[in-house]
Amino acid sequence: MSFQPPAQEPQDKIAKVGAATGWLAGGVTLVMMVAIVREVVGRYFFHSPSDWSLELSEYLLVALAYIGAPYTELSEGNIRIDFIYDRFTPRLRAWVDVFIYCVGLLWSGMLGWQGWRLAWESWELDARSSEAMAWPLFPSQVLVPIGALLLCLILVRKLVRRIKLLASSGKG
Repeated sequence: MSFQPPAQEPQDKIAKVGAATGWLAGGVTLVMMVAIVREVVGRYFFHSPSDWSLELSEYLLVALAYIGAPYTELSEGNIRIDFIYDRFTPRLRAWVDVFIYCVGLLWSGMLGWQGWRLAWESWELDARSSEAMAWPLFPSQVLVPIGALLLCLILVRKLVRRIKLLASSGKG
């Protein structure tokens, strides 16, 4: 009898978008790395610092954190205390996951709502950074609610699956 890997569930659109955010976060990391290397080389070897590279890195760090969050959740990349979690029964694990997903939804929802309010205010006021380049704040700020929305969608998807699992396993 040969080993057959489990059939892969077809990815839905939320999972595909979540996976794409991982690639996007990787690209942002690459651009950020190039900007920082350019700054270090320019500053220390050519005595020619730039006005833009550190500010760009700050903007890209926002993108990395909030656009990378959905992929991190999708790939189970968050920190979990496995030596305790692994001792739980499968049913208790499912209940713990439901609790964690609900807390994550609450946090992501509030972050998205407040992030959108801040981004919209920046858009209306044409708010700019106080750094030398005075770039508009809206483009980086709008990434916060976008990332939070995607994270909420992934958490809802995972929450529904855990609740279905608990419902199918009977009362306990």
